[in-house]
Amino acid sequence: MKRHPRGHRFICSALIGVLAMLLFSWLPAAAGDGDGQTLSRTEQQLIHEAQQAMAAQQYATAQKQLAGYIDQGGGKGHYLVEFSLGNAWMLDGHPDRALPYYRAAIEKHGTDVAVWQNLGKAYYELARFGEAGDCLAKCDALTRPPSSPLAYQAAVAYIQAKRPADARPLLERIVADTGGNPDPAWLEALLKVYLDLSQKDKAVGLARRMIRRQGQNPRLWQVLTHLYIDCKAYDKAAAAMEIKASLAEASHKEIEQLGDLYRMAGVPFKAARQYEKLLTQTARPKDVEKVASAYLAARRVDTAIDVLERGINRHASPRLWWLLAGAHYEREDFDKALGAFEQCVHNDFRHGKAYLMVGYCALRLDRLAVAQTAFTQAARFPRQCAEAEQRLKELGQHRLSISMRGSSP
Repeated sequence: MKRHPRGHRFICSALIGVLAMLLFSWLPAAAGDGDGQTLSRTEQQLIHEAQQAMAAQQYATAQKQLAGYIDQGGGKGHYLVEFSLGNAWMLDGHPDRALPYYRAAIEKHGTDVAVWQNLGKAYYELARFGEAGDCLAKCDALTRPPSSPLAYQAAVAYIQAKRPADARPLLERIVADTGGNPDPAWLEALLKVYLDLSQKDKAVGLARRMIRRQGQNPRLWQVLTHLYIDCKAYDKAAAAMEIKASLAEASHKEIEQLGDLYRMAGVPFKAARQYEKLLTQTARPKDVEKVASAYLAARRVDTAIDVLERGINRHASPRLWWLLAGAHYEREDFDKALGAFEQCVHNDFRHGKAYLMVGYCALRLDRLAVAQTAFTQAARFPRQCAEAEQRLKELGQHRLSISMRGSSP
């Protein structure tokens, strides 16, 4: 089985499905005063009217009022005026227009959690995830006691920005702070971070922890399967996938993968049992070949022969005939092996190895003329030439010996 890159893609897509649902809390209400600056009566009235306009979805009115005041005062007013104008643009669906006003508010008052949070939301909506993560991490740092939702939001933004190293300490902290009952979304995000950082041992440990809490969740078992595949622990991957299959019906591809895992774990009989589930009336020759090869590896030759004969009856192929011939030869049923190898020659007259095997079967059946013809044909092929000529030489000596015994007085 090829290394399964889809495993990682599966985990990522599953987690991003959770992360994409992220909603940042929205705080348009005026925050407290800061840096010793007090809202003037005019500014209080202005912000109140702007909030009423926004509540009525009259965003243009709020924008005009707030921008006019800022322009008139040369930008020297209270930071909540800029903050409110940023909110008006955000609610109007223009996070790009909101950015300069949030930044201006932060320059005046850099410790207001609400401003940092809404600036982070604006960056996030503009897909500037790294900057969103920085803002939300700042927000988390300013909050006392620390806010697990804010830390999670910052971590999500860092994950989207492909900065898992920045996300990890935030997620590890909030998972540890909750003791034994963290939010499943936090665990899934942390699992993705460990994978992105190639910290497979931590990822496996976390996946096991999640399964202890949600053992009936088939997706977690599939995640664990792919983690074990990445670690080349194919026996454990197969065991995890068996459990997943018991919780949710396995697809054709998953059944085949489970068979591959058992084969790579050195358990060919279990591999064959999985592959055999895929055999239907429309099964392809390569599917039959996979089942038969696994049974042969498990030393279940009779079962392999049965599978091959049924496969040939439905969709014969040169490869199936070759496997059937080899299986009969292994059972020392040389008559059937001879017939199957002759069919291989019929399928491909350039099959030097098949001619050679026809000769060996004929020898075991004491059909020397057939063996002579087969070895003569095999000698035409470079790879079989030396071996075939040696057998022909031995045949000649054998016939000479018989002839000499027959002519003795």
